[in-house]
Amino acid sequence: MGSQSEAKDVASNLDDAIEKNYKAALISSGLEKQHVNFKAKNGVLTLTGSVHNANDRQHAEKLAAGIPNVQQVLNQIEVRQ
Repeated sequence: MGSQSEAKDVASNLDDAIEKNYKAALISSGLEKQHVNFKAKNGVLTLTGSVHNANDRQHAEKLAAGIPNVQQVLNQIEVRQ
């Protein structure tokens, strides 16, 4: 029972680290001014919100894929017209 709880703590800590690293990547790339939301769960980083163009959408996804411990990126960002 204890190891299952520890595994959840480790996964939760990894998800927190993913979110912090992704937020830093958004800030350094200038994308934080757009409406990009994100949530990490079990190594899967889900991106939502909206950006100005397809290049920004793709850039947000590439940044996410480069974050340590990200297993998968689900890009649900919409492009505003």
